[in-house]
Amino acid sequence: MDSKLALLREMAEQQEYLALQQACREQLMQSDFRPVQILFALSCAHLNELETAQSILSRVLGTAVSEPLSLPEQQDVSAVYIAMSDYCTAELSLDRLLQQDPSNALNLARKAYCRLMQNDSRGAYQLYTRSIEHDSSKVEIWLNLCLLLLANQSDNSELLCSDVTDSLYLVWSHLAQAEAQFTEFQDIYTAQRRESLIRQLGSVRLECWVLESKFAEAEAWLNACLGESDYYRDNVLFYAECLFLHGKQFVAEAALLNAAKQYPDQAEFYRQLAIFAYEQNRMLDGQYYQTQYDARILNHNERWVFEQGVGVLPVVDFKDSARIRARFNRDFISRFTSVESQDESLNALQPVFIIGVPFSGLSLVEQLLLSSEQVASLGISSHFPVLVEGLNLQHRKKGSNRSYPDSVDTLSLQHLAEMAQGLQSLYDRKAPNAFVVIDKCAHNICHIGLIKSVFPNAKIISVRRDPRALALSSRVAQWLKPHLSQFMTSYDSESTTVPYLLGQQLVQYNTLLAHWKSLFAESIFEISFEELTSKGNIVASRLFDFLDVPVPKNIEQAVTWVAQYAPDDASIKWSTYKQELSLLLRAMSKKSLAPVHDMVTLPEPNMLSNAYEYYQQAAYQEAEYQCKVILHHLPDFAPALYLLGEIYLRNDLLAMGVEYLNKAIDLAPWKRQQWQQNLTKAVQLLASQESSSKQFPSTHSQCDMEAK
Repeated sequence: MDSKLALLREMAEQQEYLALQQACREQLMQSDFRPVQILFALSCAHLNELETAQSILSRVLGTAVSEPLSLPEQQDVSAVYIAMSDYCTAELSLDRLLQQDPSNALNLARKAYCRLMQNDSRGAYQLYTRSIEHDSSKVEIWLNLCLLLLANQSDNSELLCSDVTDSLYLVWSHLAQAEAQFTEFQDIYTAQRRESLIRQLGSVRLECWVLESKFAEAEAWLNACLGESDYYRDNVLFYAECLFLHGKQFVAEAALLNAAKQYPDQAEFYRQLAIFAYEQNRMLDGQYYQTQYDARILNHNERWVFEQGVGVLPVVDFKDSARIRARFNRDFISRFTSVESQDESLNALQPVFIIGVPFSGLSLVEQLLLSSEQVASLGISSHFPVLVEGLNLQHRKKGSNRSYPDSVDTLSLQHLAEMAQGLQSLYDRKAPNAFVVIDKCAHNICHIGLIKSVFPNAKIISVRRDPRALALSSRVAQWLKPHLSQFMTSYDSESTTVPYLLGQQLVQYNTLLAHWKSLFAESIFEISFEELTSKGNIVASRLFDFLDVPVPKNIEQAVTWVAQYAPDDASIKWSTYKQELSLLLRAMSKKSLAPVHDMVTLPEPNMLSNAYEYYQQAAYQEAEYQCKVILHHLPDFAPALYLLGEIYLRNDLLAMGVEYLNKAIDLAPWKRQQWQQNLTKAVQLLASQESSSKQFPSTHSQCDMEAK
């Protein structure tokens, strides 16, 4: 019976509870053996048959009066209590066991789980640590340590580690231990349990990369999973959710859209895109993604109901403001102002971008313009923020660390025309037959230079409101409060207040707007909330004239509707809020960072692609020259280093080729899997001193992927 009991306990450890229940039934039909009864109760508890489990457990404990439970039986009983979510009783049972054997790793781990379920993260972490000191072979315990530390990154109520960097270092260390133990002991797991552990290990790895903003490593790992559609889908969905939870909503959206290109029929990607859009109050985007989801589900009668409640509005992150102003200067913009080079079919399209700090009156301007039949709106769209993240994604795929706005210098007129056509097709689907299409995404303040490069005819409407009114608005406070910790610059009370964060947003917005006005003054129309609500007729006339659209006949109705939001005379109440307004003014008085002076601009946009074309045609001197020019401007540009290494290898200059390939891999470690093969062959040839007699294998197809 001991061997059968060991087999049943192994089923429990492998979490095969359905098989365990069936096996226990068969054993109990032959003999009413108490240890089997306990394991049967355990299987029932895990299969949500709680009344049956409780009944069996009561009978078992009744027999313990005359015949005390053995230590293994007590262990199994504690597992039943845990499965029934009776953590207090389970912990009492485990404490009795630990008094007899303080070094029992299993009991320590179970008590750690009880502590965790009772919201004692610190106690759970300490117990898990003690458990692996006595038995380090359990992958699950190493994973639990990782998950506790990761949860600690976003919840500082009970710190497990004093420093975030140290905490992430510990996560990577624990993950390495988990993977080592899994590799050594994976044969003891069933196929189902092994697959579950592989997924958990991957999830920890992805979340670590998100926390470290190492998107290139995460995406390279995901690309390696492309051949397994379900595994790839689940990992991409988890990756996107992590990105969204950590404030990288546009990176998440770009990742999902990229995944949807790989597997166009996967409805789950569009389901998640719709959820993200609705949570950001982007209703039209959400409806579009929901339509895409509905078109892909197999049974259209099972239409998924999306939550369309108003979510938390995001806050614009102006961290790249100085680099944006440095990149989009007058000389650089002149690259894209050649009207002859633009697609004439796009000239009829006139997108209008309404920008401003939320609650400044953006929606009022939108409603005023929608009184015309020639105007349609996309609402709060993510088109350009996601386009930017798509550009970043393409550079990471090539092995480049350059990102927006630096990388815009690689865009040619052809690239911009393709972007314009792609966006126009989206506009046509979302707002068909409209002469003017409105986009009121607040994040577009950071992308006006790119917008004007893609759509030279685009027009910008900037809406302002009295900063004092915004600082005292309850709706603004409701919007900004969830973001205070994200933008906290120090531990003083000043930087953790709504007026101060609002002041930071306003000064950054004003700095960027002033820069765009210096470049595109004729395309920018400024309007104030106060003027809009008090002089609606005059403002409406100027607005429609700016857009070259006739003033609609029903404009009076729209003006009347806007006028109801006119503010009361607030001149009296300003004096009663001196403290709040002083924080606002203090933030607004701080100077924005001056434009950076280390911005490198490549002399031509298509240099890497041109170098590859020369390489493909065996014009190695021309390809080498192009790479050298790139490296003159960007010495650490990994794709050019890689291609230059390939050129030298093709010409039997093995030592130089190895040197450049090594540099490229060091700068872009996420490309190691793709780039290492040729390096290994070159090193072998170099070591054997046979380079003169061996022709290096062709790498055209591989370079094609890297350079294009």
